[in-house]
Amino acid sequence: MAVGAVVQGQAPTVFTTLFEPQVRMAIWSRPSPMPPDALPPPDFTADCDGRWIALSGAAPEWFLQDIERLAEIVATISGCEAWRARCETVTRRACPRFHQDAVPVRLIVAYEGPGPEWAFAGEIGEDLDGRLIGTRRRVRTLHPGDVAVIKGTAPGWEAWPDLPVVLHRSPPAGRRTPRRVLTIDASPA
Repeated sequence: MAVGAVVQGQAPTVFTTLFEPQVRMAIWSRPSPMPPDALPPPDFTADCDGRWIALSGAAPEWFLQDIERLAEIVATISGCEAWRARCETVTRRACPRFHQDAVPVRLIVAYEGPGPEWAFAGEIGEDLDGRLIGTRRRVRTLHPGDVAVIKGTAPGWEAWPDLPVVLHRSPPAGRRTPRRVLTIDASPA
């Protein structure tokens, strides 16, 4: 399969493209798994050492099942059985600058509010704050429910030098427009 730096699909099998060295981010376009009458998940953490999962507290069953399924994807892609999941309510732009994460892989999904924004580094140049109109036109935003797995800068995922670098950041949020975001990071031993 010939693919570029970013691959998007309608099924979780899209993540298999991350085994190709040129792919930096894969996106599974899915509807939000949050039931219509459910409350968004609470601020919550889950840590897995490869055998046991430690939860920070109680959470809705649909949410725990989603974490389990998504964490399995992270473990498969990274080759790390250990992972850390964090779900939080965001009321301000947590990461306003475009960047790459210093982790092997990071999974990001927004249950409420817009998902992360992303762009190719070559398209935005040095405008990492995204203030220029030309930059804002090139920024893409993931929808609630979309799952993105992004390769980080940790060793083992070196990109092909002639392919674009993918950067991401948090979209705006506020007390009246909060975002509920889950991240899962691989935790190498």
